[in-house]
Amino acid sequence: MPCVDEYQAVLERDSTIVEGLLRTADLTASVPGCPGWNVADLARHLGGVHRWAHDALITGAAGERPHGPDGRDNLVAWFADGASQLVSLLRRTDPSSPAWTFGPPPRTAAFWSRRQAHETSMHLGDAQRALALAVVTNAEFAADGVDEIATMFFPSRVRRGVTPVLERGLRVVLTDLAGTEFVIAGDGTDPTAPTAATLRGPAADVLLVLWRRTDVGVLVVEGDRAVVSEVLAAGITP
Repeated sequence: MPCVDEYQAVLERDSTIVEGLLRTADLTASVPGCPGWNVADLARHLGGVHRWAHDALITGAAGERPHGPDGRDNLVAWFADGASQLVSLLRRTDPSSPAWTFGPPPRTAAFWSRRQAHETSMHLGDAQRALALAVVTNAEFAADGVDEIATMFFPSRVRRGVTPVLERGLRVVLTDLAGTEFVIAGDGTDPTAPTAATLRGPAADVLLVLWRRTDVGVLVVEGDRAVVSEVLAAGITP
């Protein structure tokens, strides 16, 4: 798992790349990874999430997500300001300090460095694919994203009643990182919970499949294929 400083560096770097794309890209281009959105919609969502996370750290509660402005210049300035404020706040906040989060304990400010790094990285990739640009994903960082799904998103969504307990779950094996595997089964709290199928593939591809950005056909499936469809349809991520 990357350290807090590394998450913050990813957040700053990828936000800056998004900002650069917004200055020149076709803002009306459709985003396949987020059906119904164009690039401008994606930027307004991501900028709103940055402000939402910033405010959650300040207030200790979940607030409203603001909707960004229209017009390229206004959107670029709004997005850049929100990202800058979030990075600055995270860097001056003790990562071990108590904070409101939607994940399991311990609930500390460190949660937001990780979550916003992955949020921004995923949506940068969405924008790059929408604009037919190359997407480069570090395997270790992608593996951490898979870990976030298995140990944070999935169990928290089961706990809140959003996702059902998976009586027949998945084992996920990352083929480019020897010995790295995860279990998405039961209520997400027992890594020894029984599974009925296994997904194998590179970390970046596994992450995209679990986030419903690409088809499971890019991975090797072992066991009951119906279970794979059931798990992906169960809403293990937002």
